[in-house]
Amino acid sequence: HLFYARFIHKFLRDIGYTKSNEPFLTLVHQGTITNQGVKMSKSKGNIVNPNDFTGKFGSDVFRLYLMFMGPYEMGSDWSDKGITGTDRFVQRTYELFNKFSGISKETVAKEKYDIRLLQEKEKSVYRKVNRTIKKFDEDINNFRFNTAVASLMELLNELTKNLENCSKQIQVFALERFAILLAPVAPHLGEECNEIMGMDKSLFIDPVWFNFDPAALVENSVNIAVQVNGKLRTTINMPINSRQDKVKTDVFKDVKVLRYIDGKNIIKEIYVKDKIYNIVVK
Repeated sequence: HLFYARFIHKFLRDIGYTKSNEPFLTLVHQGTITNQGVKMSKSKGNIVNPNDFTGKFGSDVFRLYLMFMGPYEMGSDWSDKGITGTDRFVQRTYELFNKFSGISKETVAKEKYDIRLLQEKEKSVYRKVNRTIKKFDEDINNFRFNTAVASLMELLNELTKNLENCSKQIQVFALERFAILLAPVAPHLGEECNEIMGMDKSLFIDPVWFNFDPAALVENSVNIAVQVNGKLRTTINMPINSRQDKVKTDVFKDVKVLRYIDGKNIIKEIYVKDKIYNIVVK
């Protein structure tokens, strides 16, 4: 196919219908999907029939699984069990949107918010939504479909955990963008979620692609691993570039740490800024 595509394009160039020398700006070869490590073929009887899976799970689940199962250019090995994980993602997405059914009819979200004015759970959601928009956009444009889908799964986990504790404006902000991110990879799911929210206009009529807020990508705090004798006991969240004395104060208040150091001699304390606080005891 590539041979004929180049031949025809160069023929059209020679007779003046096009000026470019090559038919493609970028050429990416897709990998092979195998079945139990063997290339699929009719003679081997190991072909996966898409109709069997679209009939059971729907075309969105089948499509998402093909994108998620491995790097596009490398391919992967088909797994009947693997597709059930993608199905769970779709079902959990429905459950999330159904909790906020009709919310877009009563609340309008702004294009962006001042993250400094948001509550902690709202900050977490706002950051995750904006980071996902940035990553998803980059991944799709670079054929990294598996990591693009993975970023949506991470976003779902964040929204499931924290969205109910946010204001309605942040809820609408997050859900509208989640539905639009779903549209390229799971169009039926994205459209249904859009409708569940109460949106009258289809995602695919004059579609809008949201930009991310650069301010939301800036981290003001970091999780520091707290170890006792080199073993992880807990993590604490601290402002970036915190001094050792500030970190120490919080570390020695943590009951998970006190459990392992009470009644023991502290030999030394090692602080790697923004990363690790290790207490050596004997």
